[in-house]
Amino acid sequence: MRNTDRTSSAQRTAARQLALSESAERTSHGVSFSLRRWIVTLVMLAGAVFWLLPVIWVVVNSFKLTPNIIRLPPEWVPWPITAEHYWQVLFSASRSARIGRSFVNSGIIAVGSVALVLLTSAMAAYPLARMRFPGRNLIFALLVGSLMVPNVVTLVPQYMLVQQLGWLSTFQGLIIPEAATVLAFGVFLLRQFFLGIPTELEDAARIDGANAWQIFSRVILPLSHPAFAALAIFAFRSAWNDFLWPLIAVNKADMFTLPVALAFLRGAYMNESYGPIMAGAVLSALPLLIVFLFANRRIVEGVQLSGLKG
Repeated sequence: MRNTDRTSSAQRTAARQLALSESAERTSHGVSFSLRRWIVTLVMLAGAVFWLLPVIWVVVNSFKLTPNIIRLPPEWVPWPITAEHYWQVLFSASRSARIGRSFVNSGIIAVGSVALVLLTSAMAAYPLARMRFPGRNLIFALLVGSLMVPNVVTLVPQYMLVQQLGWLSTFQGLIIPEAATVLAFGVFLLRQFFLGIPTELEDAARIDGANAWQIFSRVILPLSHPAFAALAIFAFRSAWNDFLWPLIAVNKADMFTLPVALAFLRGAYMNESYGPIMAGAVLSALPLLIVFLFANRRIVEGVQLSGLKG
């Protein structure tokens, strides 16, 4: 009897020791994981601050008086605050008056390019994803392969074509080439998204008597909002930031886009004041920042869902 009691007591003691060791191990593992997480967070915050410092510096200088911009040591809080540089860039009747017009030009070109890219990419991606016809895979391979061709390679023939059409210094001469640079990527993105839509939905629509166009417009398109939002943002960013093609295709000051006008603004004010240059840079980045803040979730959703099927 005593041996049985001693055995059970030893077993209980061993069980308690095992439980204590497991608890200590879990605690140690939890502390180690928490420490690693804090270290990673601090490193990422330091990287974010390091990346944001030039952006903050540009914004701060755009609100400073001209003598305070180059003052040493530098001041991170603008005082007194002034919007003089923004007024000078947008509304002044001086050499920088074209910035306001260029802002409007960039908006028209970016919106027009987005509309054209969404329309053409969707109508090209749907048959490549759902319809069976000879050469389908070859066409898709050529489209994907064109993504590897640098835009500079097609610059000269593109300029000659636009010149022969009489489209130099016109909106159509800027919108159509801008849309063409994103078309292949748009077809690829939307095709991958369309492949992830269940075919049962289309079969049900066919049973109800829908034709191919009705399936495309009433079934596929309403389900593709995330991919369309992601593609629209990519196309808007590409058209808004493009510098090389508008610089070559435009020879009238009132048709300059914002990146081109900012380059001329930099040359005009470099020896006098950085204030208008900083204000112009802030204005050029503001639309993209607003679009990203309101639609960043759509970007992630569209890219993730487009990669579900290949």
